[in-house]
Parts: sequence; C-alpha cells; structure tokens
Amino acid sequence: MPAIFTDADKEELRRSMLDAGWECLLEHGYRATRVEDIARAVGIAPGTFYGFFPSKGAFVAQMVAENRHTLMDSLDVLIERAGGAPRREDLRRWMHSAWHGKRAIFRYIDVADYRKVRAALPDDVHMGPELVGSALVKISSELARAGLSPDAELASSLQRVCALTLLAREELAPAALERTVDALIEATLDALYGRPACEEEAQHE
Repeated sequence: MPAIFTDADKEELRRSMLDAGWECLLEHGYRATRVEDIARAVGIAPGTFYGFFPSKGAFVAQMVAENRHTLMDSLDVLIERAGGAPRREDLRRWMHSAWHGKRAIFRYIDVADYRKVRAALPDDVHMGPELVGSALVKISSELARAGLSPDAELASSLQRVCALTLLAREELAPAALERTVDALIEATLDALYGRPACEEEAQHE
C-alpha cells in the first residue's frame, strides 16, 4: 500500500472499487469479471487492488456484505418509522429494490459461484435473501402484536425460492423471470400480512 495514501484516501479508493465492482458484474457477470477490469475502472494497478483485497472472491464477498448492511439499515428505518411492522406497500417497495436492484448478487452468480462467495463471507454475514433470519422474526413479531397471523416459515421459504430462481435464471425467459420474482414477492407478503380482502372475496365468488 503506497505510504502517501492517507486513511481517508484508502477508504475513498476502497469505496470506489466496490462501486466499480457492481458495474463490472452488471457488464460482465461474476465469472468474466477480472481484477484487471475493476482496477482499470478506478484507474489503479492490479497490484494496488491486492493491497486491499486478497482475491476476487474476497472482494465480491465484501461487496455482498456491505450491500446487505445497507439493505438491513434501510429496513430498520422502515420499522422504526412505522413504530413496528412496516406497511405492506412499504415492505413491497423494499423487497422490490432488494430483488430487482443492480446490487442483487443472485442475479450475477450461479450455484457454484454462490458456494465460493459464501465461503469468503465474514462469519457475521449470512449469504441468503435479506428478508430472512432476525429481520423476518422482527417483522413477524410486530405483525403478530398488531393482531395478524404471519407465517414466517413460509415467508422465509418463499424468499429462498426467489434466490434459487435467480440462481437458475438461465432456465427462464427474462420476462418470465421478472414476473416470477414479483409473484414470489407478493406470495411472501401474503404469508406475512394475509391476502388482500379483494382477492379473498374473488376466490369465494
């Protein structure tokens, strides 16, 4: 690491590399993205990259970890603003950004890549859908407190199916893939909030 880099310089460069990493994944995909591509995007030598990250796998794992923290922070804000469980529409928007956003890692990797990235993650970072684990427990608890009957187990399973669907995206036409993701988002919301009254009425007609 060059001695002329201050701590602020290092952090700015690290952030620039992480941002460039997502652009490279979007353009090339996980396997075709090279360290040289990331270094070139931020105007550094590959050797400088390795001064920050020991490998491409460790670098992508850091991208995943930081994006997950960002998403969890935004979900915490929704919960705090609602004073409990967020409104269905607010959670729908959050889930849509998580699954359809340019930083949805499952859109760039397959099952084999998933195992490699997961192995490189820090112990405190879970490689799976964001709406599982403690976040799902927190929302389900608040919904139950509000008098609803959320099925957290089903919601968790549906989120995992969404991740598996994206990992196997080559098997689906692009338009069908996006509709499938949206259908799984709605099914997750139904598991948590119950079906909207209009749908329940339509089924009984």
